[in-house]
Amino acid sequence: MQEEIDPIFEELKNIIATKNIRTVFQPIISMKTGEVLGYEALSRGPEGSPLESPIELFAAAEKYRMLFTLERICREKALINSREIKNGHKIFININPYVVYDPEFKGGVTRSLIEELKLSQKNIVIELTERASINDYRGFRQALDHYKEQGYNIAIDDTGAGYSGLQTIVSISYDYIKIDRSLIQNIDKDPVKQALLEVFIKFARKIDSKVIAEGIETIGELDTLIDLGVDYGQGFIIAKPSDDFIKDLPIVNFIAQKNRRKTQHIPGPFIGEIAQRGIAVTPETQTAAVAQMFEKCDSLHSVVVLEGNKPLGLVMRDKLYSRLGTQYGYAVFMGRAVKLVMDDNPMIVDFYTPIEEVSQRAMEREISNIYDCIIVEKDGEYFGIVSIRNLLEKFARLQIEHAKNLNPLTNLPGNPIIEREITERIEKGEFFSVLYIDLDNFKPYNDCYGYKKGDEVLTFTSDVLKKVVDEWGSEEDFIGHIGGDDFVVVTSPQKDELISQNIIKKFDEQISRFYTEEDRKNGYITARDRQGNLSKKPFVSVSIAIVTNEYRHIENHLQVSEIAAELKEYAKSQKGSTFVKDRRRN
Repeated sequence: MQEEIDPIFEELKNIIATKNIRTVFQPIISMKTGEVLGYEALSRGPEGSPLESPIELFAAAEKYRMLFTLERICREKALINSREIKNGHKIFININPYVVYDPEFKGGVTRSLIEELKLSQKNIVIELTERASINDYRGFRQALDHYKEQGYNIAIDDTGAGYSGLQTIVSISYDYIKIDRSLIQNIDKDPVKQALLEVFIKFARKIDSKVIAEGIETIGELDTLIDLGVDYGQGFIIAKPSDDFIKDLPIVNFIAQKNRRKTQHIPGPFIGEIAQRGIAVTPETQTAAVAQMFEKCDSLHSVVVLEGNKPLGLVMRDKLYSRLGTQYGYAVFMGRAVKLVMDDNPMIVDFYTPIEEVSQRAMEREISNIYDCIIVEKDGEYFGIVSIRNLLEKFARLQIEHAKNLNPLTNLPGNPIIEREITERIEKGEFFSVLYIDLDNFKPYNDCYGYKKGDEVLTFTSDVLKKVVDEWGSEEDFIGHIGGDDFVVVTSPQKDELISQNIIKKFDEQISRFYTEEDRKNGYITARDRQGNLSKKPFVSVSIAIVTNEYRHIENHLQVSEIAAELKEYAKSQKGSTFVKDRRRN
């Protein structure tokens, strides 16, 4: 009787024998800047094959006990196809956790291949799937330490969906924690998922890891992940897997605009204004010549490597000395080109990038690069360099200046920042609404209870505004304190009435606690009017005037103030807390 042939088994054997595996790459980008961190290498079977899908391919390999062999081929193909990766981008390679025990992976063929392809181990991320349970955490940690010592980064995949859950992260230190798609899907509509992701993010900060959100497919998901503070993102909304290293990503503009709104409230100059020209050399300059520059000038800490007038790399004094100080470093590198020892992925920013944005990005770099200088370009060419010391000193001065413009009682931005906020929205052509919030009957309360209690009411009011905007507003909304009992909230026309309603609701629900029990029973206080006569005064309430450019053209912040003054007068004539929205047209 003829033995029946299994076509899937035969197909798998043929794929392995011919190493017929395709590698596609999906970019992973910063959720702060949109810059590409690296690419995940994903394996596919031959086109048109029943094993083209990675799910079918690896399921078959596991069924026929050929998983390690298949993974080795996929790994080798991924490395070979990564030869064209540029600018120090990282390559994420998926690996079954138990492969780390494989002697061939540990010190044989894979390492030789990396050396042959002239890939840097610091740019290779071993991505371990969490879908396979790990029993011996101690042995597994020792195995991973071996790879970390060689310079590899380690990532854990499928976090939130696998067998070992939090124990895997707690037991082993990872450079990157990749959050599974099951947690990311519809996260913009699911407060429970948001709360869980916040826990992962806070934990990652504690252990010096970065969080990568996988499988992002909608703008809503992306928007929420940026707001939550996720470090990096990956998914179809960014780019689908491709045979090429995709670099031009349209979504980058959305990310940049989103994060620019977050940092715009801190005043300050552009990074180019504090840049210095610095010392520059060509890629072919001998390392010995650069070392001599450092020796002759104690204050020189960095040298820029330029190709024409385009920044190519950076040499930091301490890193160069450290490399030359290794056993064979001096003999190998001193007589060779500096391009072999330079950092080929330095931080490069445009002249007109705000200093506070650069500070944030600089501090988010890996620990080994956090003190490296920052290269500044203008019009696409090298302009100068900024040291971390100068950057932080300037940023500290900006924060001091910013603090001077904050209300000392509520710590909210004062008039200069409020005016700039409104002006920027006008200049950008955005639709916006300004809520002018005024407390009614606040002076009688102050006269009756004293300024200390009055300050407590003002602090309470600012807390109400923050809570309401946090719950009902958006990340782009702005809260300011004009002074005394006058506040502002800048939001979108779609949310202005909702926010106003909830401000009034929360304020009216809690204001009575600032009165004595007797006054609460009476429902009023007795205070003297301007003529010195005793009269009954109602409890403090809220009047809100909503000024918007949704219906009329507004040219400047002074016009906003004029319209608000008219509306407030009408609102304050009404009994109790109320809001009025200007719907008049030009």
